[in-house]
Amino acid sequence: MTELPSFLKPYWPRRMTGTLRDYARAAIGAGLGILCTGLIALSVVPGDWHSAVFLIAPMGASAVILFCLPSSPLAQPWAILAGNTLAALAGVFFSQLLPQQLVFAAALAMLCAIALMFALRCLHPPSGAVALTAVLGGEAIHSLGYSFVWWPVLANSLLLVLTAWLYHTLTGYRYPAAHHEHAPNSPTHMHYQFGFKTEDLQTALGQFHEVLDIHPEQLQSLLEQTELIAYRRKLEAIECREIMRPVSTTLEFGDPLETAWQTILKQTEPAIPVVNKAQLVIGLLSVSDFMRHAKAESYREVAPALKRLIRWSPTTHSDKPEVVGQIMTTPAITISEHMHLMHTIPLMTSHHLQLLPVVDGANKLVGMLTQTDVIRALYR
Repeated sequence: MTELPSFLKPYWPRRMTGTLRDYARAAIGAGLGILCTGLIALSVVPGDWHSAVFLIAPMGASAVILFCLPSSPLAQPWAILAGNTLAALAGVFFSQLLPQQLVFAAALAMLCAIALMFALRCLHPPSGAVALTAVLGGEAIHSLGYSFVWWPVLANSLLLVLTAWLYHTLTGYRYPAAHHEHAPNSPTHMHYQFGFKTEDLQTALGQFHEVLDIHPEQLQSLLEQTELIAYRRKLEAIECREIMRPVSTTLEFGDPLETAWQTILKQTEPAIPVVNKAQLVIGLLSVSDFMRHAKAESYREVAPALKRLIRWSPTTHSDKPEVVGQIMTTPAITISEHMHLMHTIPLMTSHHLQLLPVVDGANKLVGMLTQTDVIRALYR
């Protein structure tokens, strides 16, 4: 297909989301919804059903929204029940107020219905058709008076909502739509505590000056998931060996604490790997390990406690740690040099790690990966 002229592009239909299975599911659901609503309403109509009003045309439009767009704010139970009811009230009121001026009555009913729906947060497009039906529906509708509000409008709306709830539940979808709240410890929440906030999204929506057919919570979740997918695509292409830093210093199990302390003070990395003779990582040593074993009870006691800890005991027996292996953090969490960067982030966040030793296929230490390296890779 050749490219459309630029002036025609705004009028050409865009691709819809969903699959053929979703489309079939929605169409079947809408048909079943109207069938069930009509049969139940018809079963309670007394007398000759040919002349009775048991199912009104606007329910077809409501069915399209409830079954094709179940997560839309326009499809929620409050929207259809309150929207249709308010529109019916407005339609009956103006049809009785201006019985000889039906065009004006229809316009006023539409205006009033939309204003009420906005005020009560129950906007439902088919409700506009309900208001017009109350005004232009003919003698069969006008003869019902205000009873038109509860029968057939409210009754039809309630039956359609119940049918939609049952159908969506049986087919594995949630209706009514749930509020999207981020769990405090969810990966999305952890990522976006440094990104945009709900208040930022609300400000942007306030500047949009249009009514969006999506809940702000759903929009926020969609935007966050989109960016996370983009991050995942980018991070899956980076292996740890591409961004890791070389090992500058290592310690061994039997190194004296005083030597280890002096080594740590000269390093910029948050921890130093402890290895054995085969260069296998057996632990990590950081300042926090020294502080934990110094057991200072107050700030003033930190320096004296550290001095007591790192001072070498000349005797053959000691009641305190003397070598690195006695205070290091073990076991050390290591990562493969071929691990994709995206898999290192959960390790760092869940274990509160600032540094990860990188090992080769033989589990020998070949590099170090820090939080700084990961952040730099994200923005390069």
